Amino acid sequence: MKNYKTIIAIFVFAATLLSAASCTNDYFNQERYEEIIESTFPVSNVDKYHDWNLMQSMYVSADLTASGSDPYCVDVFDKNPKTGGATKVASGTISGKGVFKFTMPIDKVPTQLYAIAYNQNECVVDGMMPVTSNSITVKSVAGKLYSLPSYPNISNAEYTYLFEETFPQCGDFDFNDVVMGVSMEKNPKAINGVANYLDVTIRLRAVGASQPIAACMHLNGITADDVEPEFSMPQKEWDFYRYAIDFLVDPEGKLQEARGGDVRIDLFNDAHFAMSGGALDETGTMVPRVYMNTKTDTIAKDWITMSEKVSTYRITFTNEGAYNDFTFADLDIFVISSYNASYYEIHTSPFFGKRVVKDYPATIYGYPWALVVPDGNFKYPVEGVPIGRYSTDLSYYEGAYQLGQYSFGAWARNHSNKDAQVWYHYPAKNLVYE
Repeated sequence: MKNYKTIIAIFVFAATLLSAASCTNDYFNQERYEEIIESTFPVSNVDKYHDWNLMQSMYVSADLTASGSDPYCVDVFDKNPKTGGATKVASGTISGKGVFKFTMPIDKVPTQLYAIAYNQNECVVDGMMPVTSNSITVKSVAGKLYSLPSYPNISNAEYTYLFEETFPQCGDFDFNDVVMGVSMEKNPKAINGVANYLDVTIRLRAVGASQPIAACMHLNGITADDVEPEFSMPQKEWDFYRYAIDFLVDPEGKLQEARGGDVRIDLFNDAHFAMSGGALDETGTMVPRVYMNTKTDTIAKDWITMSEKVSTYRITFTNEGAYNDFTFADLDIFVISSYNASYYEIHTSPFFGKRVVKDYPATIYGYPWALVVPDGNFKYPVEGVPIGRYSTDLSYYEGAYQLGQYSFGAWARNHSNKDAQVWYHYPAKNLVYE
């Protein structure tokens, strides 16, 4: 659902395209386009330096030379995993000395993290480590051994990827057109004795789009030289639709090449088909275009409640350095939608404007059509409710995340506002899907 301001802007946007197309020397009026988006984005006076990023980079510096030259897996947790309920935030493989990176939410500044260094035979580090300048040091002591880890109720960090289908048009910015929970788990050769595996698990939580939407996974900076050419799927709960976006095909276990040489995997070519488990209408040829898990009213007949669909992609790394350093900051999961006879990729920060599958004509920086939130159970807005709103004319915050200085609007206006960086913890009652 779009408000009147957005609807008017769509007509102006179309006119801008038409006028640009009629000029021999100017295919697209970028300046006018940016003015239109600025006037329709739900938050006024957006921070022009905003990167829409809620992650921070952290580092593990390990020195295991006292324990020999064998490779060890180093796992890092947000708290003592022996007590249960801990989240694994990092994992890497170290032989002797080494450094690897990981990500954590930007609003969490831990003073300590729990680290374990172990392989199939022994555990050489097990304890809480201080965090200094976004880094922890893990060091073993000669002759000091611990019990091999076996801890209850461990989970992997999970992030929520949220998309608007309308790019390059303005939209309602409810960020629920495609909603995916994404987690990563590293299962290194030092533990399994076979290979360095990366499991990326994707929960398709909601589809609030009105048109076919495809999705892809791009491993930024990872080329065919870093991984085996094939991947496996320990869990698979969706399929490709034969009549959807035709330049995306079921990869059938083979990694694909992105523009620029990185690897990619086409996830699905129709979000409604994937979310519904392959449901078709009475003709057996068309996919019903209804809202899935974004509405709760009982009046309209254009929505249904669906169970989440989950699939896991297992990628085998041959380059240990690339394996260690691959984090959520490198995981470019994006969607593809159509507009004006062209297809557009909709990326999260820091991949705005990236062309992974195809080139496309319009790019705008400074405004998001996709977000990554460091909470796998993030409560996304219900249909038609913007994630946040602020107008300088009215001087108050609205939308699904409207809690004053802790609101999305406050964060949009000042990306370095520490209070506002926690906005995603404070949903407004009845304005988010639950």
